[in-house]
Amino acid sequence: MNLSDINNLPYRNNVCCIVYSGEEFLLLQDKGWPINWWKFPQGGINVEETLEQAALRELKEETGSYDFKIIGISKNSNIYDWNDESVRLAGYRWRGQNQKYLLVEYFGEKNNICLDVNETQSYNWVTLENLWSRIDHEDKNFTNYKNTIEKVLKEFNFI
Repeated sequence: MNLSDINNLPYRNNVCCIVYSGEEFLLLQDKGWPINWWKFPQGGINVEETLEQAALRELKEETGSYDFKIIGISKNSNIYDWNDESVRLAGYRWRGQNQKYLLVEYFGEKNNICLDVNETQSYNWVTLENLWSRIDHEDKNFTNYKNTIEKVLKEFNFI
């Protein structure tokens, strides 16, 4: 598939869950990612799902827990193109993502996260101070990610 064909593909609807517990945020590391690459729990929104339903489904799938409460839906979103490998891995169905953001509180025990090992290799709870270096990378898949997370956290008065 050439570049003009890829540019004609649609964006995948995606939900990103900014999960916090107390003063820390939950980050996940996808299987095969470099050791310093992290993201918030996220995933595709199925056609028949609401944003909230997709968020709770993805959180259960990725963390093994139902111990979440959606606090709010952000007015911010991030539309971005994927790198070539991600387009290929998605079967050339999408060119990137239209990512919506939710603020989600985790009320379970922090060590009770049970990852889906088919998707995720690790999780970490980080403070706001340590968050930025873990989610800011020079890769097409991280285009505007840090800036949008910062806007969402400002919107919900975390910073």
